[in-house]
Amino acid sequence: MIKVLQELTVWEGGNIHNGIYHVNEAGHLVQYNDKKFTQPMKRFSQSGRKFKTIDQYHDNSEATLSNPKVIIVKGSKGNEYKIIDGQCSCPGFVYRNTCKHVKELV
Repeated sequence: MIKVLQELTVWEGGNIHNGIYHVNEAGHLVQYNDKKFTQPMKRFSQSGRKFKTIDQYHDNSEATLSNPKVIIVKGSKGNEYKIIDGQCSCPGFVYRNTCKHVKELV
């Protein structure tokens, strides 16, 4: 499972922009903002910083648009989610194990 964290840290000086971090179950950084890393960054530390979880999804690195088992759907607010083997990456599915995206496919 990958957690998507938004940094809320208030930095001294105020000119530092907080980013969006995608962190795997081992606590390693796999993506920062729009930059995906080929290998997880093991030296990522959350120590002394504030974050809130804004999303989570299953890591299906082998899933691509060319994979017929992957369905990309657009949410009501414009976010894109992946449906893989009947499991959606949207927050509704994560919390309820069901969502409107999967129901619409049935």
